[in-house]
Amino acid sequence: MQEEASTIEPPVESSVLKDPEHVKNVINRFINGESEGSDNRASMAQAASGGKQFHDRRDIIKALTQLQLSYKPEYTPGEEININNDDFKRALLNSMAKIGNASITKSLNEIDGKTIDFIEMIFGAFLRDQNISDAMKSLLLSLQVPLIKVAMLDKKLFSQEKHPARYVLDTIAHIGIGIDDKESTLYKTMELIADQLLNNFDQNIASFNNALNALSRLRTIEQKKHDQKEAETQKQIIKEHARQLVLSKLQQQTKNKDIPNAIKPLILKQWSTLMFYHYVKEGSDSEQWNEAIELLKQLVQSVQPIKSKDQWNWLSNNATSLVEKIKEQLYATQLDKDSVDTSIQMLAKAHQQRLSEINFDDIEEAILDEEPDLDDIIDEGPEIEQPQTASPREQLARLPGEVKQGVWFEVFNGEERAVRRLKLSVLLFEEAKLIFVDRVGDKVLEKDALTFKDELDNGQSRIIADHSVFNHALGQVIASLSA
Repeated sequence: MQEEASTIEPPVESSVLKDPEHVKNVINRFINGESEGSDNRASMAQAASGGKQFHDRRDIIKALTQLQLSYKPEYTPGEEININNDDFKRALLNSMAKIGNASITKSLNEIDGKTIDFIEMIFGAFLRDQNISDAMKSLLLSLQVPLIKVAMLDKKLFSQEKHPARYVLDTIAHIGIGIDDKESTLYKTMELIADQLLNNFDQNIASFNNALNALSRLRTIEQKKHDQKEAETQKQIIKEHARQLVLSKLQQQTKNKDIPNAIKPLILKQWSTLMFYHYVKEGSDSEQWNEAIELLKQLVQSVQPIKSKDQWNWLSNNATSLVEKIKEQLYATQLDKDSVDTSIQMLAKAHQQRLSEINFDDIEEAILDEEPDLDDIIDEGPEIEQPQTASPREQLARLPGEVKQGVWFEVFNGEERAVRRLKLSVLLFEEAKLIFVDRVGDKVLEKDALTFKDELDNGQSRIIADHSVFNHALGQVIASLSA
């Protein structure tokens, strides 16, 4: 639930909201039956006063207050109709009749009826929004009646982007972006806040401010817990990756090499610790990491049996400086200085042994008697065409630009398994892997970059836009009515 997830571009439908006057005119035409620029005072007066034929607005508000405690439709995934305007209006008229304030023969005036229709169109857009989890759709749907009341009580609902009622809906969807389970503690807490709103909201919009304050506190608490847990998860992932990477580099540099037993602690323990430290602290693109790899190559090469004058000359000229560089690097770590000194002494002795173990005058004759080195044959032979494989960074570069750390996704979890709503937490550039965590911050899945790209391309996985759900829904409704 990190705030970085909100960097996704807003949906196309939201572009229609950039013209507030257009939005106002479309809503007025739909609800009040007005043409652009007309005066709606007469229509508003009719809605408020009612009359013999229509219910008074004040009586409707009272009936809605009672209905908000009992009318709680559930969202059913896959069901085409989750909102039924006619059923709701009948329930409203029955509620008014039970209160005793109105005759059941009266009906809703056109403005009030259209206001209800418009709000239910907004909720219909909520239910079609794939960015909202199914669990959150049920919770949002429970606030349908309070929002109808707000639309009747406060004309600023559709024009004021920071309206508390809109913020409540947006905050619920944002906190619940990774929630699939209605039995989770976080869902139950938000459900409790929604229930308090349903119980307390009469006509004072302050009830939404109270709910928003409670949700904001909850978001802060959950964000802090998530960030702490995710940081621990990331640390473990990076450390494990560092171990594997260091091991791979050691194997790569020491394969088929003759490493004296006295030098093995230096390479396999102390130098591997230094490499691990540099990767975790600075990363594989750092100067420190690259220098550690280069010194490892020179260290391994320096203790190999000498087979040429060039090799002898190189070691003779560079042994002292190489030992000093390695000592300086190891001294900068928290390794025990005494053990480092011992290893450095063993390295210096190994160099002296290599330099003295062959008769310099007979070196050419010794080389001729040996079998040619396989590496030399490969280097000198004709080039063999190798299959083209994209580097890990090239693989990651093929992903869409929106695939970034902190962004939420619905991630394919295997055939016959439900997709998971997860956040991209770590990108492993050396392996082209993506690591996903859940809303708590625990690691759940890892994906190869090209596999995940295929899943995005074929719709098995997809990006979740962490946008304002109210703006998205309002934009869709306005765009539909404008068309």
